Amino acid sequence: MPTTKIRLPVRVPNEGARRLAWWLMHQPAGTYDRMLRKLGIGQISMERMLAGELAPGREQGFMIYGFAGQSVPIGEWYHAAEGGWFDRPVERAALRKAA
Repeated sequence: MPTTKIRLPVRVPNEGARRLAWWLMHQPAGTYDRMLRKLGIGQISMERMLAGELAPGREQGFMIYGFAGQSVPIGEWYHAAEGGWFDRPVERAALRKAA
């Protein structure tokens, strides 16, 4: 099974891209390729999402959310990044409890 590399831009474009990249970096080899197949999209489309050039549509957003074990809520693609690519994302459940 070929392993596709994740290409990240220097600037983190949004919180959705950051959360997805963080999640992918902590998954077994081949997860990125499986996700692309499951979503039915190519590497270029995913790279454009990670670069902030496009956001996933509703259906793709739900599929990413489910595939990533609820680590990438759909609305995060429309929020400014809360850190760098290698900064651990804050768990949203913890934020809800604190509020």
